[in-house]
Amino acid sequence: MATTAGTDLSGDRISNLADSILVTILSRLCMDEAARCSILSSRWRHLFPSTLLNFRAFTRSGRNVVKAVTSILAAYPDEPVLSLRTGMLFFRPQDKAAVDVWLQDLSNRGIEELSLWFGFDEKLRPIPESLFACSSLRRLHVINGTFPDTTEAAAASLASLTKIELSDVRISQKSINSLLSQCTVLEHLTIKFTGKLRKLRLRSRSLKVLNSTGDFETLAIDDAPNLERVVDKLMNQREVDIEVVHAPKLEFLGCLGMSNEIDVGDTIFAGKVMRVETLMPSIKTLAVEMSYMNKGYTMWLMQLLKLFPHLETLYIKRDNSYVVEHTANGSWEMRRPIPCMMNHLEKVVFEVFRGHKWEMEMAKFLHERCDFLKTMEFHCMDDASRKNYGGPPSEEWVRKRKELLCLDNRAAGDTRLQFFNRQLAENHHEHCDDEQYQRDYYRDMYDV
Repeated sequence: MATTAGTDLSGDRISNLADSILVTILSRLCMDEAARCSILSSRWRHLFPSTLLNFRAFTRSGRNVVKAVTSILAAYPDEPVLSLRTGMLFFRPQDKAAVDVWLQDLSNRGIEELSLWFGFDEKLRPIPESLFACSSLRRLHVINGTFPDTTEAAAASLASLTKIELSDVRISQKSINSLLSQCTVLEHLTIKFTGKLRKLRLRSRSLKVLNSTGDFETLAIDDAPNLERVVDKLMNQREVDIEVVHAPKLEFLGCLGMSNEIDVGDTIFAGKVMRVETLMPSIKTLAVEMSYMNKGYTMWLMQLLKLFPHLETLYIKRDNSYVVEHTANGSWEMRRPIPCMMNHLEKVVFEVFRGHKWEMEMAKFLHERCDFLKTMEFHCMDDASRKNYGGPPSEEWVRKRKELLCLDNRAAGDTRLQFFNRQLAENHHEHCDDEQYQRDYYRDMYDV
C-alpha cells in the first residue's frame, strides 16, 4: 500500500497492541526471552505476571529452569497459575526440595494443568506427595521420575483429573488401580514404559482412551462402559494377555498378534486354540501384526476377523523382521463367510508394504473378498535395493504392484488403491484425529 510522503513509519507499533495480545506474545516465549522483553518498558514489566496464568517454564539453553521457576513463583506470590509446563529439569544439590515447594505453592493458585519433565539423569527422582494437595488439577503429564505410592484416599484428592499421561515413570500397580477407581471423571490415561506390571485392571466408568506400551502381563477390561479406544503398538511384541468383560463402546483395539491370548466371554485365542463364540460388535477399527513366518498365520487372521462382525477399518502391520527369511505356508481359502468382510469392511491399510509374496497374496484376498471395500492404502518401503534400502520405491515398482492387484473378479469393483512413499507414522493411531495431521496425511502419495 502506498504511504503519504513524510509519514513516520518508525513508530513502536507493537506497543499499540492490546494488553491481551502482548500477554499472548510473551506467553509463547521462553522464560529468559520473556524476561528480556519485559525490561524494554514499564508496560511490558506490568504485563509479565499475567503470563503466569499459562506458565511455560522453558529456557533457550535448557538449563537453570528449576532456579528460574522457583524465583518467579516467589516474586509473584499472588498471581494465579492455571497451567505449568516445564522444559527438561536438571537439579542442583540445593534444588532438592524445589518441586515439593512448587506443588505446595501451586495448590493454592488453582493449578489445573501440570507438566513436569525430569531430565534423563533424574529418571528415578520421586514426585513429591504434595502433588495430592493440588485438588484443582485436571491434566497431569510427567516424563521420567517415580510416582508416589497412591492409596485410594490420596487418589481421591485428584478426583478432578480428566487426563493422565505418564512416560518413563515408575508407578505401582496399586497406585494405578487407585487412580482409576477414584478419579471419577478421568477420560484419557497414557502409561508408557512404566516398568512391567502384572495386571492392569480397568475398572472405570469414565475412561474413554487407554494409550500404553504393553507394560503389563495382562490387560483386564472388567468394567469400562465408556471406553472407546485401546491403543498399544507393543501389545503383541510384549505378549500381553487380553481379557474383556464389559466394554460395550470399545471401537478401536490394537495392535493384536498371534502371541496375544484373547479371552472375551466364551471366545478364546490361545496358541492353536481359536474358538469364536462371544462377539465384539462395537469394534470398528482393528490393528494387527502379521507373523507371516509362523505357521497358521492366515487362519489366525480369518478367525480373528470373525470376532468383530462390524469391523470397518483394518490396519496391517508386519513383524519387525526387515528381511523375509521364510514365509510359512498358508492358504487364504475361506471355508466359511466372514461377516465383516461381507457387510462392513471399507478400508484396509498396510502400514509398511514391501511387495513381498505374502503381502501381495493377503492384499489380493482382501481385495477380492470384501464386498464393500472402498480404499486400500499401501505405505511403501524398498528393501530390494541396497542403494535405497528403507527408502521409497520407484514409481515403476509401484505401478507394477498396482497392476498385479487390479483383478477383474474383485468383489468391490470401485476400490481405490492408494500408494504412499513412506511408512505409516508410528504414532498414527494417537494423532489420526488431529486436523493438522489429517491435512498432511495425503501429501506423500504416488501419482500412479
